[in-house]
Amino acid sequence: MRRRSIRMLTLLLAAPLAASAAEAFKCTAADGSVAFQDHPCARDARQQRLQLPEYAPPPAPEPDAVVVNAKPTPVEPAVPPPPPREPPPTFFLCTRYDGSRYSSDSGIGARYAVPYGMLGGSGRGLAQNYGGRDGIGVSAPGLRKIPTLPAAEAPFATGYVEVEDECHRAAPQEACAYLSTELDGVRDKLKRAFSDTQAELERQERQLRERLRGC
Repeated sequence: MRRRSIRMLTLLLAAPLAASAAEAFKCTAADGSVAFQDHPCARDARQQRLQLPEYAPPPAPEPDAVVVNAKPTPVEPAVPPPPPREPPPTFFLCTRYDGSRYSSDSGIGARYAVPYGMLGGSGRGLAQNYGGRDGIGVSAPGLRKIPTLPAAEAPFATGYVEVEDECHRAAPQEACAYLSTELDGVRDKLKRAFSDTQAELERQERQLRERLRGC
């Protein structure tokens, strides 16, 4: 009987009650048996009122917060950004009187004296606007501007004509084509190079390959 009363008290304490204070009753019968119950004792039993501690049930979890068998979100591996692209080569291309070309960083063409015969032969074949004291204009391959000379330096007096190479900034495609042609020429020379010129040609090859990285 005592064991049953203890079990009853345990159930009363464990039962969810309202947030307000709850009561229980300890009933002692005439034979000395003790019982715990949630309602008053019988008239022939000695009654002891018990004040149970307040109990507030925990709030129910939000529906969204209940996750059943949730799988971890896969983490995508970080992709490194692509390396920056090399800028295209930029320089000036200058054209000599004979049509050959060379690169220049300044864009200023070379000036030099050329035998008049190399510009088209002797006589007045390439001489235009011959005007005595006003000088003479010469038309040469690759030149848009006609260089002029003072009358004292006319080709008929010295046999030479002063020319200035014309330069223009090469477009990226033109610059890459020029560098590629120059690299092919250096590699061709390396196949037949002697020991005294091999080091210089290898240096030129490295420089051209470095400039071609942006192509």
